[in-house]
Amino acid sequence: SITMRVRLLLAFALVLLAGPASAARAAKRPRHPARTYVPTPENLGKVGGFSPGWTPLEACQERYRDAPLDHFSWAVPTQTYRQRYFFCPHFWEKKRDALAAAKRRRGSAKAQPRLRGVASLGADGESSPLDDLDAGFTKSGPPIFFYTGNEANVELYLNATGLMWEHAESFGAVLVFAEHRYYGESKPKPKPKEDGDALDASAAHASSVGGIIPGHLKKKGDYPYLTSEQAMADYATLIRELKAEIRAPDAPVFAFGGSYGGMLATWMRLKYANVVDGAVAGSAPVWSFVGEDPPVDPGAFADGVTMDATAAGGSPPACAPNVRAAFAELIRRSETNPKSIKAPMRLCDDTPLGESKDVLDVALWAQGAFDYLAMGNFPYESSYILNGDGTLPPYPFRVACGDAMADPTLPNKGGDALLSALADAVGVYYNYSKTRECFDTRHGSNDDSDEDGELWDYQYCTEMFMPMSRDGVRDMFFPQPWNETDAVLECERRWGVRPKTLWATTAFGGKRLSWASNVVWTNGYLDPWAGLGVQESLSPSLVAMMLPGGAHHLDFMWSNDLDPEPVIEARKTQMKLLRRWILNKYRAVAARGETFAEL
Repeated sequence: SITMRVRLLLAFALVLLAGPASAARAAKRPRHPARTYVPTPENLGKVGGFSPGWTPLEACQERYRDAPLDHFSWAVPTQTYRQRYFFCPHFWEKKRDALAAAKRRRGSAKAQPRLRGVASLGADGESSPLDDLDAGFTKSGPPIFFYTGNEANVELYLNATGLMWEHAESFGAVLVFAEHRYYGESKPKPKPKEDGDALDASAAHASSVGGIIPGHLKKKGDYPYLTSEQAMADYATLIRELKAEIRAPDAPVFAFGGSYGGMLATWMRLKYANVVDGAVAGSAPVWSFVGEDPPVDPGAFADGVTMDATAAGGSPPACAPNVRAAFAELIRRSETNPKSIKAPMRLCDDTPLGESKDVLDVALWAQGAFDYLAMGNFPYESSYILNGDGTLPPYPFRVACGDAMADPTLPNKGGDALLSALADAVGVYYNYSKTRECFDTRHGSNDDSDEDGELWDYQYCTEMFMPMSRDGVRDMFFPQPWNETDAVLECERRWGVRPKTLWATTAFGGKRLSWASNVVWTNGYLDPWAGLGVQESLSPSLVAMMLPGGAHHLDFMWSNDLDPEPVIEARKTQMKLLRRWILNKYRAVAARGETFAEL
């Protein structure tokens, strides 16, 4: 997941900033990565069956459907919105046609008996798992690999999720990338006038039945239909529609998702086990909510970022202590001389620095860079974290920890030296183009996801209530203790809503998941979200893998020669599990003797 930009904040966790003057301020946290991204020609060359220069967008059908705005209401008439999704049938059609051609060739030599299912295949020792997959494909239909869209334009995941593209052909899978309601192009809008599509002037500033009009995001009031449960109901009903369209009611379905999308993929398997046969979830912080047993550690994310700044994360040992000292210097100056940070931090002339809170804003801005660099700490150059607008170097966190930040004597050189080194470090993220002469801390690396960030903030303030804190001791930042009461009050102030603090644990089971089946989770050691995900397998069919050298859902990205070996092995395990689960579904369907899918 994640959507990150200007204030590109993800888990938009509202933590309390405890400054020396005890002034309470709402601290924002980074959001799961969510941005547009264009795969390279080298990436695309790993997928067979396409002409040179193909793109995922061109390989799929962009579609819209009328989805119920409220799946849990029986009101008449049913209000709907236009949900976008991408339907990618290439690999299914290719395998379907190949099997049909093979069948015709066999039939020309000898009439074949009608296949009665794959349950009997293998019993005589003459068939193989591959035979069983083909037989099941013929009887029940193709596997459907369904991406559960996150908090951003779904084109990001369509382009970035190489894991699905690179392995779909071997299964003959249909790929589907569904957009999350309220994000991208799937925004509920006011009804147009009956005599045309244009909105009148009053409608342009009125709230729609769904709550928002593009460009007119409300700062207060609620969006009652912007919930993960409504989004999952969208996905479940879409899957049923697609199965009916391809005439394969028993086709096996597997949810894929990274970050928040991985949470949704997990929960789809838990809540809609009759619709989704398994889930592949990357960097999914499903154990990050109030009410879990044992309780969630609010400092886990900050600890994870800090680990990347240590020798264990591949950085110089002096980095974390130096960053901690630099933040301490910022906070000290917030009370003594706020304007003195301007020169060493290379701030633009119009940066507000009149009050201590302005320096705290600068500190949060700098903190955000480390958060995103940790999530995007990939072993190769990548534009993913920057939304395709630029490129970060390999292991960018280690680059930020280089130069002055690597010097163990840095604190002895004075406060200005510390702040200058901090500016250099965060510049790896904020000045990726190397063209900025000064930093405007009111903006992030680029400006294309403000609305997504606001919408995620609303989700945080309703059901995605994820406690987060920093202390400047365990981690390398500064005190931002978790205070649930203040976080709730801040949500009421911003949105006019009160979080249901225990709802996520109540609805999705918290850490009591051992009753479930067919989910594989991956988390990278370099990803700060790893401490809030499933790190140990819970059963033979609830598999968790920790990936040394992996950052935020690196295994979901297009494969690369520089991928760490654990990431390469994780992808093999994911596909091995999928193959097993697909066979199990085909065999279960065959045992029931249900109708054939149409070739």
